[in-house]
Amino acid sequence: MNHLTFTARSRRQLPRACMAIALVVCLCWSKSILSQVPATPLPQPQATTSTLQAAQKLMDDGQFKQAADALQLFLRNGQRSATAHSMLAYCMLRMDDPKDSLVEYTRSAAIERPSSADLQNVAKDYALLGDLQDAEHWMALAAQMTPNDPEAWYGLGRIRYSQQRFQDAADCFQHTLVLDPHSVKAENNLGLSYEGLNRITDAVEAYRKAILWQQGSPHASEQPLLNLGIMLLHQGNVQEAEGLLTQAVSIAPHDPKIREQLGHLYLQLNQLGKAQLQFEQAIALNPKNPSLHFLLGRVYRAEGDEEKAKEEFARSAALSGYHSTPDIN
Repeated sequence: MNHLTFTARSRRQLPRACMAIALVVCLCWSKSILSQVPATPLPQPQATTSTLQAAQKLMDDGQFKQAADALQLFLRNGQRSATAHSMLAYCMLRMDDPKDSLVEYTRSAAIERPSSADLQNVAKDYALLGDLQDAEHWMALAAQMTPNDPEAWYGLGRIRYSQQRFQDAADCFQHTLVLDPHSVKAENNLGLSYEGLNRITDAVEAYRKAILWQQGSPHASEQPLLNLGIMLLHQGNVQEAEGLLTQAVSIAPHDPKIREQLGHLYLQLNQLGKAQLQFEQAIALNPKNPSLHFLLGRVYRAEGDEEKAKEEFARSAALSGYHSTPDIN
């Protein structure tokens, strides 16, 4: 075997020694492997180029299923194209099919050396599969390949944050900000890392920076507003938290997490009607979340509607796998 093999198994099942031949992008490049794997794409016939351009247009428009169908037909016709396999792999990733995505990245790597972007997507596949060890491994290699790519460092920070390696994650996000100053998502995630380290003042400052940096942006993120709103709510700063969460819900009205936090806020203020509305909307967006039914049951009970409260408690218990209705005072 002379190419990378990405397999949807944990490193415990597939020892690193078995993957050594795959590490064509490691710092110790294998000359014998690279002599057999083209470092740059081979010239493509005009028909191939037009087919791939059409598929790329579909991907740019977010039509990943249609692009995948076109690429699969193209490859079934006997075409040997690393680019086509890589594009198909990305479509599979965006269609939440990480296992098949890894298969396609392996096929692409058999023809042509993977790019840093390919390895970043391989890492995302592993993250979706819950294999954070392999995800961290491939994202770290991507960052070594392209040390000036802020996306690679951001991705590495996200994985290390998920591993609860908060200081390592913070280091990655700080490096991302060196490469991409005023990156809202990096500053927001730096705030999350500081929260994990219990550096509350630093977390609040990071969230405020992220919010400031995105003012006037047509594509503002709700995340720093939500994260700062939650922190302020926990600190008892209800008035500012309400303003932040209201802004967040205007950006992402279909995010049940924001609705839930607004419900908590109004419940804290004893504004039961508003709390009921937010929890009901959160449940409409995420009906299988037992805690949302539990919270709505609390509101109904506080409003004196015991029957509706029991119904919600029963739904919460059923979704949680409990066999009895919780007794809430």
